[in-house]
Amino acid sequence: DLDYVEKWLARHGLKLVRKPNYGVEIAGSEENFRKAISDFLVNNGAVDELKELVQNPLIHPLDRRLNPDIFAQLVRMFPEIDIRKLERIIREAEDMMHLHFVDESYTALIVHTAITIKRLRERKKIKLQPLKINLKDTEEYRAAKFIAEKLKDEFGIEIPENEIAYISLHILGAKIEKRLPLKEKTIENMLKDLEKEILEIVFDIVNVVEKTLGVKLADDKFLIAGLALHLRPVINRIRYGLNLHNPILSQIKENYTSIYGIAWITAGIIEKRLGIKVGEEEVGYLAMHIGAAVERATAPKKALVICSSGIGTAQMLASRLKKKFPEIQVVDVIPFCSVDEFLKSRKVDFVISTVPLTLKDIPVILVSPLLTERDIASIEEIIGSGISTKLKLDQNEFENNLVYELIPEELIFCKRTFESKEQIIEEIGNILVAKGYVRPEFVKTVKEREKITSTYIGKGVAIPHGEDRFVLRPTVAVVTLKTPIEWWKNQVDLVFYLALRFDTSEYTRAFFKEFYGILDSQEILDLIRHAKSPAEIKKILAFKGGSY
Repeated sequence: DLDYVEKWLARHGLKLVRKPNYGVEIAGSEENFRKAISDFLVNNGAVDELKELVQNPLIHPLDRRLNPDIFAQLVRMFPEIDIRKLERIIREAEDMMHLHFVDESYTALIVHTAITIKRLRERKKIKLQPLKINLKDTEEYRAAKFIAEKLKDEFGIEIPENEIAYISLHILGAKIEKRLPLKEKTIENMLKDLEKEILEIVFDIVNVVEKTLGVKLADDKFLIAGLALHLRPVINRIRYGLNLHNPILSQIKENYTSIYGIAWITAGIIEKRLGIKVGEEEVGYLAMHIGAAVERATAPKKALVICSSGIGTAQMLASRLKKKFPEIQVVDVIPFCSVDEFLKSRKVDFVISTVPLTLKDIPVILVSPLLTERDIASIEEIIGSGISTKLKLDQNEFENNLVYELIPEELIFCKRTFESKEQIIEEIGNILVAKGYVRPEFVKTVKEREKITSTYIGKGVAIPHGEDRFVLRPTVAVVTLKTPIEWWKNQVDLVFYLALRFDTSEYTRAFFKEFYGILDSQEILDLIRHAKSPAEIKKILAFKGGSY
């Protein structure tokens, strides 16, 4: 199907040129052509003719990090290149840099290197902008130079300077997994070495997530360090137009819809700060970091209770704690004299004590044996509000009902028929303009975003949105479809068209806290889908409990 091929090529900045009495050819830059080949190799699993290769014990990757399906694709597409030799070269480069690439980056480097050899043999050379070749003082360039020398030795091919620079860009954008596990005591030193701009973006992201979910994350050093270390290659990948395949993106969208949606909002921070668009693959990786931090924040906390007023008082204190904070796991109740011995063999997140006590590296909360309201407030402050926060909001938890307020009846469209996502974006966008919610430029930015990356977030839901500087009055339009339409490669029948200010308005952040509760509730989504009128959808959004 040439129409499908034409659309696929267009997404990679290439054109399918149809010439009468000649045939067709692909036109575009060498850089985009290579990216398209790489994307095809990585995103197309083994077809029937490749399965024999995968199952052949004599033809298999050197390292488990290289997916056998992709290895088989490489063997088929580049039969003249020994892929296992390429693996050895990349592994030697890792040793030289004292690091370890994650599976996706390891695979991407091998794929890119194979394409480089093939294209150079065909006398097709890469052309880079001046910005992209100012890399010679970097460690990544030295590693690329090492790879180039090895390629010359193994394959007898001379690698030009531009190609070395292009390899170094791929290394700059690679995700790195240190050989030694990340330990808390080394995090402070890691953060000191990172660029100030990256740390500022990280703290902005954490702030938005905290306010959206009501989960305390600012003290999560693993999140701060993980995001900071992750963002540097992300920024390089986006700046230099390098793609990194996210193999579990579809699972993230379907199973962690709210977290993925929040990651979209945090991506807006990067876009505003650096003026670069963040694609869905990268949003998926951000979602993984955020999701892991939320899991840590909402996991049961282990507490040790220390009481000097006798066993009866101690047990009463423990019972009150369990009742007030069901998420706290009281591991034991012991007297003051047993603290040191207990902590030699057991780990706890914090200590609740009725006597003054100082412990190294373990927070201590001083309380009355009767656990007063003031004590309860102290515990909440130290452990963070996230301890009792659920990502899945019940229908009676919409405190201020901002979702209801920001979705007016005039912007709810039930059981409509549209031919494409482009038609929805255009027609609903024009309505938003006509009613004074956004400027005309807003619709243009929605279209531009959708060309770059999909705003499908799972469960048959899409959230198209544009640049918030063109929003006049924050609002959300809701569209339910009679028949699902294709949204990139997914089927969508429910659209929330967002015209909001993503990272500046407390009002908007409060909206998202409720909105992502809706996205996590299949029951509410289905009620909206089956509603027959805007008034019925408003009623669903206003609902605060009981049976609908």
